[in-house]
Amino acid sequence: YGAEPQFLLASATIANPGELAERLLGVEATVVGDDAAPRAERTVVLWNPELLDEELGVRASALGDASRLLAELARRGLRTICFAKSRKAAELIHRFAADRLDPATAARLAPYRAGYTPQQRREIERRLVEGDLLGVTATDALELGIDIGLLDCAISVGFPGTMASLRQQWGRAGRRGHGLAVLVASEDALDQYFMRQPETLIDRQVEAAILDHANPRVLDGHVRAAAFEAPIDDADRATLGDDALERAAELPELKHTPRGWVWAGRDYPAARVPLRSTSPDSFTVVDVESGSLLGLVERERAYSTVHDGAVYLHLGQPYLVQELDLDGRRALVQPFSGDWYTQAKKETMTEIAEPLRAQRRLGMEVTFGRVIVTEQVVGYQRKSIRDQSTIDLVRLELPITEFETEAVWYLPEPGHLEDLDREPRLLGTLHAAEHAMIAILPLWAMCDRWDIGGLSTNIHPQTGRPTIFVYDGHSGGVGINERGFEIFEGWVEDTARMLAGCPCEHGCPSCVQSPKCGNLNEPLDKDGALTFLGRLVDFPSGRSS
Repeated sequence: YGAEPQFLLASATIANPGELAERLLGVEATVVGDDAAPRAERTVVLWNPELLDEELGVRASALGDASRLLAELARRGLRTICFAKSRKAAELIHRFAADRLDPATAARLAPYRAGYTPQQRREIERRLVEGDLLGVTATDALELGIDIGLLDCAISVGFPGTMASLRQQWGRAGRRGHGLAVLVASEDALDQYFMRQPETLIDRQVEAAILDHANPRVLDGHVRAAAFEAPIDDADRATLGDDALERAAELPELKHTPRGWVWAGRDYPAARVPLRSTSPDSFTVVDVESGSLLGLVERERAYSTVHDGAVYLHLGQPYLVQELDLDGRRALVQPFSGDWYTQAKKETMTEIAEPLRAQRRLGMEVTFGRVIVTEQVVGYQRKSIRDQSTIDLVRLELPITEFETEAVWYLPEPGHLEDLDREPRLLGTLHAAEHAMIAILPLWAMCDRWDIGGLSTNIHPQTGRPTIFVYDGHSGGVGINERGFEIFEGWVEDTARMLAGCPCEHGCPSCVQSPKCGNLNEPLDKDGALTFLGRLVDFPSGRSS
């Protein structure tokens, strides 16, 4: 349009700022990397909850310890932000902390997460900036991009997946005076790895950002919006890239004309692109007693978080889902006062769509490629809040969801599985190895374990052999497992080291148990997984195509 815009990009927590800017903008960028700004001293605390059962590896609740810290800091008048890794965790920490305080102080705490209405978010932000709030429990929705004033303390409940995120969270506190930064370790395997070897966390550098222009899930929205503004033709390749022109030919709403590809739809395509999630398809959550809209849940989350009978938390208050209306895209809930929570059970299958790179690594076939993941929520457990014991398992029948993504999969040879190849030990070994590798991958890739999925099977219908899959949990893939394929040997070695260092005997949440396992962590064989991964590590190095 004849304009010559200048772009200024700022980040304190990216290892490759120049490369990222050039990939984002398509032009050369100058990096200003020296920081002469004054900064206050900060005390860093690594907090590991008490070990309650050494044999089972059970520790005191990270959420409970974080709520105690938050309550005590608020009681002392210290303005604190507490980051949790999930919406439910943020709500629970707020609820537990408020219960420990007098009503006047508890009223100065608030949770904050995606899914609230814009009015609810603006009100919390206003109270935080004005100093009315003493404590906020948040997801990464408050990690960056919002001015929330001067804070004294920052608590991270569980390693957030990347050093970049951890430094963003800790950087919220102590900007004008001495600050306190706390990492409260969860039972997650990576968290406990850092607690046993703190230097691997403290000395760790921030990660390089991954950017995949060709991901159709992202690219298609840009192509539609561009075609709405002006016809797209070969002259746009220099700006939009070859992939955009290829996608234009496959999008049904675009029509080819002598001037190029033009928008033929009836709506405004940019409005289809959500800014707060990757999904344009959301369910509303409605309180049936008051009729008020509580929030929004993306479709891919809805089946596992607001299914019939689920306990849903909003602003620290529990609600019981009476009905998930699939046609009306809404979940009907009512206030709940029970002492249990719910965990969904899912069945997952992967179909190999296209192998892209295959090599012999560690004595077996390792492949990177595209897979189709099929998931279905088939039930849920009711679990006691007091001791996490299972009350019962309730069956569900919800629609099957399907998405294409990127994955690494590998086929152990008979020698790797010697004396481990009888059931149920074989499935337990493969399952435990899958969980452990998912837990450790964030050491190497810029991701969180919640960004990764997996499947292990004694016989996969396409390979005909025992197979372990680890896949990107986002449609289209975001480069996580491509990175995993590149550093496969180091990934396996770190996983084996983590398993060997965990003091439990049979497997625990700090090594092979996963908080998001669709099979409810059954079966798992830690000893088998350690034997299997140890054999891989001991195999002579080298690779072949």
